[in-house]
Amino acid sequence: MPLSRYVCIGLVSAAALLFQVAQTRLFSASYGYHLTYLVISVSLLGVGSGATLSAILDRRSWRPSLSTLALAAAASTLAALFLETHIDPGVALPAAILVAYVAGALPFMFASWIVVRSLREAPTDAGRLYSVDLAGAAAGSLFAFAGLPLLGAPGLYGVSACLSALAAVIIAGQRRWPVAGAVSAVALTVALTLTGDAMAPPQSGPAKLPVYGANITHLETRWDPHARVDVIHYDNLPPGALYESFIDPAYAAPRPDANFMLLDQSAATQILDGSGDMIVLRASIIAAPYELLSRPHVLIIGPGGGIDIQNALVHGASQIDAVEVNRGVSSLMRGPLSDYSGHVYSATRVNVVEDEARSYIRRSADRYDLILMTVVDSYAALASGAYALSESYLYTAEAFHDYLGHIAEHGVLAVGRFYRDPPIEMLKTAALGVEALRGRGVGDPFAHIAVLRYLDFGLLIVRDDAFDESSVTAIRRFAADHHFTVAFDPLDRTGPFAEGLAATAVPATDDRPFFFANPGGTDVPIAYLILVGALLPAIVLSWGLLLLPLRKVMGASLVTALGKRTTVQALAVGLGFIAAEIVLLQRLTLYLGQPALALAVGLAALLIGAAGGSAVSAGGRLGVARAALTSAIVVTAAFLVFDRVAAATLSWPLLARGATACIVSVAIGLPLGSVFPTVIVSASTQDDGLVAWAWAVNGAASVIGSIVAVVAALAVGFNGVAFLAAACYILAAVPSVGGGGLRMRIRAKRAPQPT
Repeated sequence: MPLSRYVCIGLVSAAALLFQVAQTRLFSASYGYHLTYLVISVSLLGVGSGATLSAILDRRSWRPSLSTLALAAAASTLAALFLETHIDPGVALPAAILVAYVAGALPFMFASWIVVRSLREAPTDAGRLYSVDLAGAAAGSLFAFAGLPLLGAPGLYGVSACLSALAAVIIAGQRRWPVAGAVSAVALTVALTLTGDAMAPPQSGPAKLPVYGANITHLETRWDPHARVDVIHYDNLPPGALYESFIDPAYAAPRPDANFMLLDQSAATQILDGSGDMIVLRASIIAAPYELLSRPHVLIIGPGGGIDIQNALVHGASQIDAVEVNRGVSSLMRGPLSDYSGHVYSATRVNVVEDEARSYIRRSADRYDLILMTVVDSYAALASGAYALSESYLYTAEAFHDYLGHIAEHGVLAVGRFYRDPPIEMLKTAALGVEALRGRGVGDPFAHIAVLRYLDFGLLIVRDDAFDESSVTAIRRFAADHHFTVAFDPLDRTGPFAEGLAATAVPATDDRPFFFANPGGTDVPIAYLILVGALLPAIVLSWGLLLLPLRKVMGASLVTALGKRTTVQALAVGLGFIAAEIVLLQRLTLYLGQPALALAVGLAALLIGAAGGSAVSAGGRLGVARAALTSAIVVTAAFLVFDRVAAATLSWPLLARGATACIVSVAIGLPLGSVFPTVIVSASTQDDGLVAWAWAVNGAASVIGSIVAVVAALAVGFNGVAFLAAACYILAAVPSVGGGGLRMRIRAKRAPQPT
């Protein structure tokens, strides 16, 4: 096979991964976190559809050339961007989702068509071809992480189109249409990078807030792998209106004006005008912990727009450390918003670091008088279930144990969350505090907590010492003076909150970090409703678009022993790989401390390892059973050992932890990448149509597996998902064992094909 074919496959695979990352960022910003699962399903449906079209159309006398397919991938990438950003999901959500399903699948379909055609034409090169495919995807993952802050999501769409157009030029030579397509893609990429919001305006789906519109002054935008960050000012609101939900309603003095910082058009944080009088914060509910402390050393988790830092400064904190995971937020607060905020991120006694709080705290040797974590997500998003499937490692039993482990003697942990009726979310927050206290050997944990409420905001206060009469009196007096409510009083444990807390189980652990899975107290958790809503269309579309058309074409080949074996193996490998990938990324998120970095490094290293495994399998010396059993053993051992390795190396610098993460990811990827090429080679010995069938089944399994893995994680935790991944690879080995796969090497000789 010519070198140009390998380069073409690498480029379109990188383009597809870039497109997927850009889609994920766009969907999270405009539609909601839960609909980012749509991106995964759509991409895998597109991959499977490419296999189906290859099997049906490539047998005909006329078929589209590879350069035509690459140009179609480029054009459909840009079309998806413009279609998805010009349909308002707030007005026509079903239409927006339908367009997203169709338009979002096309680039993957065309890229997959190129790969599957190449595999069918040269099954003996399956290992090398699949290796290049995975290596291209790994390169796309790394570029997406590095390029998103510079180019923005619209710019990434453009780069994806450029790569596909370049693939067309390489495969076809300097012909007019490929060259014209490449030049057009470059021009559009430049335009999208410079004027992305004008050409592809951000839409506001359910639970989202518009960043452009009447009475809104848009000030700044940053794209970050963690979130899109917008800063706006509401022109028609009186000063103080943005933060009145936690200020004493009787406070009569002037209040500073504020800008609004939105993360993905939902999670909101206020930026107070630094020229105003910050004394207003002494009348806020978040001032309550300072009634128990004097000149404390404070750690703030998620400082956002800096209001918690201003609060600590007003109350005379001796030192303020703050951990901000979003580099886009930090760059804005240190840059364009520095003057407006009163240079709060660089104030005297303030040290802001860019890191993930759990990882930072575990590595820190410091103990703090006050650890403060104030809610940063929006009421509307929580009410809609937008975060129902969000894995939050800040709200787990182990997280609260870490926090209390870094509280100084007589210190305080304060956690602010939304307080609704019934107060499910606040009860779960308090339950985490109770469980952490029990884990530290506290006999009566309820004596160490208090809960305050004002409107829809609640504040949990957890003390290292038990509350006594003096400390409770201070909290009661503070609440009465400022018209707040003591929802849970450690010396008077009566009332609805106390009764509810006694019956609330531990809501989340590091293995099952779904704190928001049931935010509304309904009989059926919202997370399950979302997953069922995603799973049913995935099954129907996978069957109707991928498998049924191929099943009619393949006919008798599927009922042969090889056809049945290929079906089982492709299904098992698709389920196993996506499950192992999800568990790996979950582990790395906590280990590396930066979710976006974990995704980029983990996914790239896993794919590089898989590419290496695929290349090794090219010699035909591995049978399916041997490769699958090796994968099952490695997956099981790696995830059992990784937690110990992570605990032992967590204090290492980020570069060293990143290198460790890469080694682990490559080690897992090596055997996983060797299995599917051997399935392809085995399938091709009878009928090259089985190659397309295996690819389609694998794609369908990945579509469904990406959703089933999350269902399993909700039910049995990520450790259970890891064992399920290993079980899938064992299942892939069973048919081969029965057929002598452990004793015989696969000979990649093709049988004569029907004409």
